[in-house]
Order: sequence, then structure tokens, then C-alpha cells
Amino acid sequence: MSMIVNIFQIGEVFAKPKYNCIWSFHEGMATIIKNGKVGLIDKEGKEVVKSGKYSYIGNFSGGVALVIKNGKEGVINKKGKEIVKPGNYDEIWSFSEGLARIRVGDEETGKFGFIDKKGKEIVEPKYDEADDFSEGLAKVRIGDDETGVYSFIDKKGEEVVKVGAYDYVGNFSEGLVKVRIGDYEKGKYGFADRKGKEIIKPKYDEAGNFSEGLAIVRIGNWEKGYYGFINKKGKEIIKPKYDQVGNFSEGLAKVRKKGKYGFIDRKGKEIIKLKYDKVGNFREGLARIRIGYDETGKWGFVDKKGKEVVKPKYGEVNDFRNGLAQVWIDGKWGFIDKNGKEIVKPKYDAASDFSEGIAPVSLGDNWYIINKKGKVLRKL
Repeated sequence: MSMIVNIFQIGEVFAKPKYNCIWSFHEGMATIIKNGKVGLIDKEGKEVVKSGKYSYIGNFSGGVALVIKNGKEGVINKKGKEIVKPGNYDEIWSFSEGLARIRVGDEETGKFGFIDKKGKEIVEPKYDEADDFSEGLAKVRIGDDETGVYSFIDKKGEEVVKVGAYDYVGNFSEGLVKVRIGDYEKGKYGFADRKGKEIIKPKYDEAGNFSEGLAIVRIGNWEKGYYGFINKKGKEIIKPKYDQVGNFSEGLAKVRKKGKYGFIDRKGKEIIKLKYDKVGNFREGLARIRIGYDETGKWGFVDKKGKEVVKPKYGEVNDFRNGLAQVWIDGKWGFIDKNGKEIVKPKYDAASDFSEGIAPVSLGDNWYIINKKGKVLRKL
């Protein structure tokens, strides 16, 4: 979490600077730390939950948040009301697609189920393993991890997908699920559809989830194997020939060969030559690139045509978010735009990403809120 993000809108104060720390606002609520105790405020600065009641308050999502009290987990709403009282369950996970995993019993023998945002048990705790919901389905298992049987349930708790006797089953991504026959080191990976039908026979030594219609696959072990991409019919669109690859992002994927990185398109064409020592994924049309290694390397940005719109000169950079990117040079942080212009000169000791038009920055022992023009709106 970023510290003290979103506690102000430009030109308007919502919370007095009387807290040791304020986390980012999520759905209009923010966790605060006051004299080492945790509480909750809204955007008007009102303490919805007085500090000290809980030892932890998570981010709000869909109107609810996880809390911990005396080591026990529960769920509250935006009024601070306990939807699920701490201690009802031995563990509660974050909500995913409207439902949250819960466990009754210890980690070894406990049973898993699901609750909704009103605290109602939608799926009773009866499974020996369960994962979060993804694309409307959740993976569950009855039995131990060696002989147990995997299946997928819908949000009503009904078993809708049965998969074969696999040693590993992943989660659905773009309509397909990764499966494995054999152990982790020597097993082979393939894919099944939402009916449990095996669409791609297990033959790869490693596989990733589908992203933008393609999935990473590897032939050979992790030390000497090569990576490529397959489509949803199992056709090798990009033959395994790279030492390392990343998922496609904004139509391009990073690849590495003989120690150098570049980018390919969905047909396997090398759009950006493999000449960099490190790269990031594309975000908002630009990708981080580095020339040199470790602490001595310099970072910049390229566009999708391979043009270095920001020449490598910074000691560290973060991805673009909301049109600006953090940069670090000579021990100080600032922000640049997509043309490489330093909108906020690097002069701060610490900085977080912009959110809702503002960002927290620090200089010495003091924290400030700045806008996207670099103007200091308030000292905290």
C-alpha cells in the first residue's frame, strides 16, 4: 500500500494531519495509524472506526473490508458494522468476484467454503482445498493433495466442471485451465476447457496462463529449456527458442536471448531488437528499458516502435501511471511525462505514484502533498 495517498483532493482538505500514517483511500475509506493503533476514516476525516479496536483493517472492496481483532479475522462494512464477527472462522481471504474463501479448523485438517458480502455461507466448509473465484468458477478439492479429486464450482456451490485425474490443476484464464500430469519437476502441462475436456495435451515442461489469447510454454528444464507461445488450439504460434519471455501486454511481449532483451509481437516478429540488459512490460504505451547492470545501469523508456522516448539516464524508474512515471537520479525522486519532460524535478527523498491527481512526497522529515504540476498543496 502507498502511504498517505488520496487523503486530499486538489485544493480541499479531508483529514487533519494528526495521524502517524494514513494509507490510500479505497472506496472512500482509509486506514489510519494513530499512536501505533489502527482505525478507519472517511474522506471527511470522520473516524468511522476508532483507532485501537482492530490490529488490522484491510482495503475496502465492494463495500467490505477484512479486519483482525485479537488474532481473529472478521469483515466490516463502511459504517464499521461487523458483517462477520472476528472468530467465526479460523481464516478469511479477500473477496473475489463477490465471494470470499473461509476455513473452519486448522491448516492441516480444516475445511474450506465461501461466504458472500453479507456474511452468509453460500458454500458450506466441506472442501480440503479451495481457490478464489476466477471467471465465475472456483477450484475445489476433496481428499488429500495426492489422491484427491479436483473440480470447479459455480457461485451457487454447484459442481459444474469435473477435471480428470491430474496431479495439478490451475485456475481458469480466458476460458482455459492449466493442468499437469506428473510431479512438479518432471510432469507435463496442458490445458482443459470449462467442460473439463482436455484441449491441449500435457506435453510441455512448463506453461503459463493465457493472456491476450496466448500462453507461455517451455520445452526442456528451467536451466536449459526454451520458451515460446501457443494459442488456444495448441498451435505453437511462436516456437520455443527464447531463454526467457513475459506475458503479452498491450500487444507485445518481452523476450530474452543470449542475455539481451527485446520485444516481439503476436506473430513472433521482433519489433524491438534484443539489445537491452533489462526491460519491463508495456504500460500506457511505454516500457522501461535498462542499459548496464544492477546499480550502475541506467533506465529509460521505449515506445512500441522501439523509439527511446526517454534516453537511459536514470538510476531507477517505475512504470507510467496516470500519465506520469517516478524517476530517481542522484539519490532524489521526481516525475516525468511521456515525452521525458521532468514535470516534478527530482528533489524528493521519497515519493509515491499519483492517484486522483495528487501524490505524497517527502523531503527530510517532512511529508507533502503535490499536484501533477509539482505544486505543493499542503505540508503534512
